[in-house]
Amino acid sequence: MGDMTEKRRLIQGTACVFAAATLLAGCYTVDSLQGTQAEQITVDGRRFTVRLGTTGAPNQYRLLVQRATMVIGPDYETESERARNVARIIMQRTCRGRPYSQEVEGMEGINYRTTFTCR
Repeated sequence: MGDMTEKRRLIQGTACVFAAATLLAGCYTVDSLQGTQAEQITVDGRRFTVRLGTTGAPNQYRLLVQRATMVIGPDYETESERARNVARIIMQRTCRGRPYSQEVEGMEGINYRTTFTCR
């Protein structure tokens, strides 16, 4: 009888974890930049999705950096710094080592957006 009770608790515990994960996944928002494709990049062991597109002005680009994995209870300051590091890598690569300037920069939760110009 004790063995059946243990199995039942294990099944109930697994069901609760699955239900919680499903609810949390529904709270995770994924943005996009129209007219761009997603690129996966790994930095410091963390996976990110990067979207890069032009603004229509010469040498000016829009950039969106998102965590590619769900983050439970994120430290927004740490996530912001990680996203900025990813953005720096992409901006340096896009501008091929030339200097760049950022006209707009901002965080939405753990999503990082910026507009930059290669000089």
